[in-house]
Amino acid sequence: MERRLAAVLIADVVGYSRMSEVDEEGTRRRFQVDLHELFEPKIAEHHGRLVKTMGDGVLVEFHSVVDALHCAVELQQEKARRNAALPPEQRMVFRIGVNLGDIIVEGDDIHGDGVNIADRMQVLAEPGGIAISGTTYDHVKSKLAIGYQALGERKVKSIAEPIRVYRVVLVPAVEGQTVGARRSRQSLAVLAAAIGITVFLLAGLAWWQPWRPGDDASVATADARPSLVVLPFDNLSDDKEQGYLADGITEDLTTELARIPGLFVISRNAAFTFKDRSSLPSEVSTQLGVRYILEGSLRRAGDEMRINAKLIDSMTNGSMWAERFDGEWSEVFELQDRMVGEIATALKLRLVTSQQAARIAGGTSNLAAYEAYLRGRELELREKAEDWVEAAKYYEQALALDSTFGNAAAALAWMYREAHWTEERSKVFGLSQDEARSKADSYFTQAAKNPSPGYYTLLAGKLNMMQRSDEAIAAAERAIALDASDPSNYESLSMVMIFNGRAADGLGYLDAAARVDPAWSRWRYFLAGLAYFSMDRFEEAVVALEKTAPGSKETSYWDFWSNYPGLMVLISAYGQLDRYADAATARERLKPYLAQAQEPEYTGLMAAVEFPFKNYVDLERVLVGLRKAGVPELPDGFSPKPEDRLDGDEIRALLFGHEIHGRNIRTGEAYRRVTAEDGTTLITVGEWSDQGRSTIEGDMLCSVYPTRWRFCGVISRNPVGTFAQKNEYLFSLQSDRHEFSVVK
Repeated sequence: MERRLAAVLIADVVGYSRMSEVDEEGTRRRFQVDLHELFEPKIAEHHGRLVKTMGDGVLVEFHSVVDALHCAVELQQEKARRNAALPPEQRMVFRIGVNLGDIIVEGDDIHGDGVNIADRMQVLAEPGGIAISGTTYDHVKSKLAIGYQALGERKVKSIAEPIRVYRVVLVPAVEGQTVGARRSRQSLAVLAAAIGITVFLLAGLAWWQPWRPGDDASVATADARPSLVVLPFDNLSDDKEQGYLADGITEDLTTELARIPGLFVISRNAAFTFKDRSSLPSEVSTQLGVRYILEGSLRRAGDEMRINAKLIDSMTNGSMWAERFDGEWSEVFELQDRMVGEIATALKLRLVTSQQAARIAGGTSNLAAYEAYLRGRELELREKAEDWVEAAKYYEQALALDSTFGNAAAALAWMYREAHWTEERSKVFGLSQDEARSKADSYFTQAAKNPSPGYYTLLAGKLNMMQRSDEAIAAAERAIALDASDPSNYESLSMVMIFNGRAADGLGYLDAAARVDPAWSRWRYFLAGLAYFSMDRFEEAVVALEKTAPGSKETSYWDFWSNYPGLMVLISAYGQLDRYADAATARERLKPYLAQAQEPEYTGLMAAVEFPFKNYVDLERVLVGLRKAGVPELPDGFSPKPEDRLDGDEIRALLFGHEIHGRNIRTGEAYRRVTAEDGTTLITVGEWSDQGRSTIEGDMLCSVYPTRWRFCGVISRNPVGTFAQKNEYLFSLQSDRHEFSVVK
């Protein structure tokens, strides 16, 4: 009997027994094809030895643990490529475990704890994924271009001591990193949910990076959990204008089903790409990466209503469950709850939601308010300014009928917040920008009384702009907890992670967003570019930011909010790469967006306002690139002489713990500012007054005020100023200047 140290790889087919029950001969044949055409060549390529096959499993020995893991990664990647070309019922998915340990050799066979632990790792792997032991991790953690998720110590069968376990994460965002080891319990719970999606998606699709040019996003994969899409219900009512009811029920079912533990639900956005299309279940499954498909129809005549629904298993194209629900419109909530419950039963899932729980997240039990909200929702999703005006009327009607309807209040807060950013948009509503801001704040306060996912997403954005990204992360996590099917919730969390200094985590949540909605929007490309930029990966940032297509025609109102900041970062990325001609072209492309935003020119000072990073080092990276690209730090005519400008320490000594008086040079309004030693700031300019917080960022003074967001500026001495005139110093902002003197 010989003992030796070896790397052991064990692979096992997921669901082999079930597949054999359906087609024993075909299943065995497909396993043999994988064995001879995939496993054997890869094992030989990486200098391994195929010890034996064990029914539906494979046992392999390697002299090098790096070779073993490299082989495992390539096996899963190649298997995913092959599965993508097969119908769902013919796909064979493997789990792989790898361990470095002591083995017993008897003839050609091996056994012992080294083999047993590899087998336990295989059991802990995600379908399509890889799990490794702590001894494996210790030897390979810096040797391969992959990431890892630490699962902690696990007690496994037949092994006396707990084993450290890691899952391989084939996500570009965490390449060379280990996630999950040092996080708060709250953030870890949400990360686990997202990584659970992301690990499997990218274990099968590691070769597909949607932010890279020329790739095809139509790939289906299996998931460890049952996965489902709710296709848009057909409107069979005589009144074709009642399509908003069918759309609303589709959206509500998506949200409520996504709350069931153990069920993964594709987003409403992705599902609606199939609206008014005749598609085979296999086509839907392949494009969205789901197994189960819920489809149905709604017919309403007066108060009478009929809902037909059918749950299809794309593996067999057969119906798992079908039901007709007849009732009155007043029973729509009860009918939806029955549907959710029966679907959960069909999928053998434990249902923990109820009508009360499902409605608590900003909902209503008022039918008239619900119907008005659905009308508004249909109009809002058209994304045209004039439709938004009509949508707002329906949302306001819904609130008038139920003042606690948090979803409606959040929708109004969102629309008026967007309206206040530009004069053109606010005019569509017949409001000034200040009036639109006031309405947004009022509805946001009302939405907070019955919080919805939309409210928490708004809150995350508001907190992020105020440089409170730690709190913003908690708000974005809450939005995901309430609606795990909405990609915008993952994108919101990605954004605040990036501004919090956790860009790698931000990229991970973009992959989670891609799982619920595979179509990459311009906004998602912008976030990917910002994350890569924040990781000093400027080439990859450029690829992602150029995918926002800033030179092409805008197809949606939201394109502005991707292209505008996207170009700002792209200019800096070009500067960091010394691509000065490209930077100059991007600066020209930015000018129309500056005009829309009523900004005369792009400056470093403007970038400081637009990008509220928690850590100055992340903002400084942007500013350095802009300087190299030729972007001026201050607006034309605002630049003081170098000898007159104060540095960060001088600004702190001048202002913190003091009171200043002066005036706004442009308007003549009185200017007063009191800054405490801890940065707490009380400011008054004319009739506007607010209390906020000030910090020194580099050689700039930046302040955040709840009613007006964030300002950054530089301070300089006024060579001709006097205390009597209260103009010894100048405070230069992007579009304003104040002169002042210290009075206390």
